[in-house]
Amino acid sequence: MKKLTLILVLLMATAFAKGQSYSALENYSFGWYIQYMEGLVEMKDGNILTCTRLLNVDSAKDYSEDYGYCLLKLNREDASIMDSIFLPDDYTNFFLLEPHPTTDGYLFINQAYDFQTASNFLKIRHFYDDLTFDDVVTAPLIDTVYGGTDQFLLEENNFIMISGREEGSWICQRFGFDGTLKNRTVFPESVHHCEFRTGIKIWNESPKEYVAWGYTPGSQANFYYHILDSVLNIRETVALEHTPQYPNVWFGHDDNALESLDENTYLLATPFEAGNWTSPDYKVGVQVTKRDKATHMNLKTTFFSFESVGSGVVGASPYVVDVRQTEEGYIYLAFGDLSGINRFSVALLDSDLNVLWQQYYLNLGPFDFMYRMKVLSDGGLGLVGFNPSAAKVFALFINNDYDALDEQDIIIRPYTFYPNPAQSELHLSYSPDVQPARIELYDLQGRLLQIQTHGLESIRLEGLAAEQYLMKVTLKDGKVFTDKVVKK
Repeated sequence: MKKLTLILVLLMATAFAKGQSYSALENYSFGWYIQYMEGLVEMKDGNILTCTRLLNVDSAKDYSEDYGYCLLKLNREDASIMDSIFLPDDYTNFFLLEPHPTTDGYLFINQAYDFQTASNFLKIRHFYDDLTFDDVVTAPLIDTVYGGTDQFLLEENNFIMISGREEGSWICQRFGFDGTLKNRTVFPESVHHCEFRTGIKIWNESPKEYVAWGYTPGSQANFYYHILDSVLNIRETVALEHTPQYPNVWFGHDDNALESLDENTYLLATPFEAGNWTSPDYKVGVQVTKRDKATHMNLKTTFFSFESVGSGVVGASPYVVDVRQTEEGYIYLAFGDLSGINRFSVALLDSDLNVLWQQYYLNLGPFDFMYRMKVLSDGGLGLVGFNPSAAKVFALFINNDYDALDEQDIIIRPYTFYPNPAQSELHLSYSPDVQPARIELYDLQGRLLQIQTHGLESIRLEGLAAEQYLMKVTLKDGKVFTDKVVKK
């Protein structure tokens, strides 16, 4: 059974790292705003590389013309920052950050913009483990939108970039690492372009095919994905219908994820909503579907529902970080909730979408969310996230051979509990791979108030004063977790 190790890093923007060039960040008189936390690379030495897109905010809280990228090298064992570098740029956009497939070192590629000539171009940088860079290679871009959403896919000798156009359509282009344009397909407006949260992955290895996806708001079946052939022409376009089980699946949401499983099937992970939010049967959360590549029929669905919170029903705002398959055929799913409750969870599923275990991260703060995910070489998982309203970023490492460290017990659980604060009853939901033995409730002076050994999916709070209590959950394997709960 794979185990979970969680390492949380909170970093103020002016104290990210020891890299010499990063001192430039401290010379600005105002704070920095993190646009995105993107890119997650397992380096050749086993450590982790990630990057933030930063911009400066002046005293009037307006964006200034100071932009840049901050590369962070993190130690895989304790998530400490080993090195960093700040790359100033006139405009920060999405980028490719990957190990170079044929040489030592890494690639950093982004779309740039020349304000004087109003022209777009590529910046292609090659750098090494010590974050030293070679000279920048530049290449012109034809009629791409300044500030458009760009997504990249690395190949052995090339990279693919998807960009928007001013006319409202989109472009898929393949470049060599020297900036040479090799393939370019412009899709007309009649082809639904991937307007938000576009992604691109391998669809089939032989023959070589790709899948590009996103959504366009304003229609009922507005989640589109396009199957592209080896020269980036569209072979098939899919506009998904809503599932019969949950007719209000949020295919129009910008946080969906696709993953090809094999030559016959693929996964789609998306938020869902069922019923009216005022009704008792209201459900909201994330679902994963296994689908047939030929027909796109839904073969199986696994739901991860968020329960009602507080008195009455409070709507959740679910999002999918990603869904990824490991070399052994297991499936990782990471997802969260941005409704203010800020639940975050990672689950491991088998190839038939049965949940093997699920872990819950309970200490997310307002506007904290995970953003990028990657399966690591040992079968573990790496995730990075950020808080857009505060200068902090997160690194979450999931290993396949360690229990959670003792000091991490405050933030990782094999269960979640809700609502908190609670009025009369507290509910608990456990990971499928654990069994609870008993629940004890103490006051803050350590006096035992009640003990429960049956019906451990809920505990009653009637008759207790409105204050904080300590809940101790003991599992059958002997592990003990203690949490603060609030009776209101």
